[in-house]
Amino acid sequence: MDREQDILDYLQDRMPPEAQSAFEAEMTRDAALAAEVELLRKVQAELADGPEHSEAEAVWDRIAAEIETPAPANENRRPWAQALRYAAVAVLAIGVWQVTLGPRITQGEGGFRTASDAQTEAGFQVRFAETATLAEISEALMPLGGTIADGPTALGLLRLSFPDAEAAAAAREALAARPDLVELIAD
Repeated sequence: MDREQDILDYLQDRMPPEAQSAFEAEMTRDAALAAEVELLRKVQAELADGPEHSEAEAVWDRIAAEIETPAPANENRRPWAQALRYAAVAVLAIGVWQVTLGPRITQGEGGFRTASDAQTEAGFQVRFAETATLAEISEALMPLGGTIADGPTALGLLRLSFPDAEAAAAAREALAARPDLVELIAD
């Protein structure tokens, strides 16, 4: 048996008499063993003086089972492996976004423009319905060749820009036919 088990058996009087006398003889020769037994004897006395737990035997049985149960084989996992998996999923998601959805959003000749880009004179102001989403607005403007040039103003108006006056006139008609999306068209 191992040393810890011998100490526990000795303190709990579970050793046969001949093994007990041999263990005591070993304690006289080994000061570290004697000190360990004395420390555990004091701990045992402290625990005996404390309040008794109603399930004390079950608790000790569970602790003993935990001590004797070997660690599972997968306990040697590296802690950074899980973080690396999350990072890989994030990179993959961004890559899929860039390849599939990104080009669809910026399709068309105009796409998005910066505020410093030169604005064309062909355009008008529009107030879209409060329930209109950016996707619906973009879907309506793309075939018309329009872009959002400025806004929204304090009144909620967006300035739309078109390549030329003819495109702006056609867009005005097309947007006027969409009362579900457009509330007001102004110059």
